[in-house]
Amino acid sequence: MRKYEMAFLLKEGEASVQAQSRLKDYLKRFNGVLIGDSNMGVRELAYVIHKNRQKFPKAFYYFMEVEMDPAQVEAFEKLVRYDEDVIRHMVLVK
Repeated sequence: MRKYEMAFLLKEGEASVQAQSRLKDYLKRFNGVLIGDSNMGVRELAYVIHKNRQKFPKAFYYFMEVEMDPAQVEAFEKLVRYDEDVIRHMVLVK
């Protein structure tokens, strides 16, 4: 098991709450352990992000610190990449 820090930009509103619970479910699916999570709320982005023919001038910032098997990280990221409510994500080795 290795420690990772994960950062997510989520859609605003109710979608962010649902996305947070889905991200935790994805983590459980790949035998990851949530060490801690936090958020910075809704922030204005430095530039407008275009995804799926939508424009996002603002996003909800969500962070997770997890322990996960390195072999499972790629599969986890694949699920996150196709999640409609996740605008951007980043996974860093701690």
